[in-house]
Amino acid sequence: MNWIVEHYQSILVISGLLTLTMLQFVFAPTRSQRSTYGEALEGPLADVVVRGWGLLIGLTGGMLVWAAFHPETRQLAVGVAVISKVFYMGSLVAKGGRFLKGFSGVTVLVDAVMIVLLVAGLMAGHAG
Repeated sequence: MNWIVEHYQSILVISGLLTLTMLQFVFAPTRSQRSTYGEALEGPLADVVVRGWGLLIGLTGGMLVWAAFHPETRQLAVGVAVISKVFYMGSLVAKGGRFLKGFSGVTVLVDAVMIVLLVAGLMAGHAG
């Protein structure tokens, strides 16, 4: 736990930057879906929804980076990120492994580690 306390700012920055990689869905939605999930939604509505989803996740990553330098925002930023990540992970796992092949499976593991570190840091008193 001491390691987390000493490095919480870095944990927030790294978690935020990794989460910001989801901005790829804003700029290349079809390619990003295929490389992450092995398939893609098609059509104009799918394009709008996927781009919007990618932007929202990217904003969450930005919130984590911001919270690294503004401790008073950490509870909100970490809360939003944890809820979002738990829902995302649960949604993928609920599909019985269909989307856990390849990179999306890696994202579930990375998100799980992030959740543990982010929550542990808040519990250790880094809420602001």
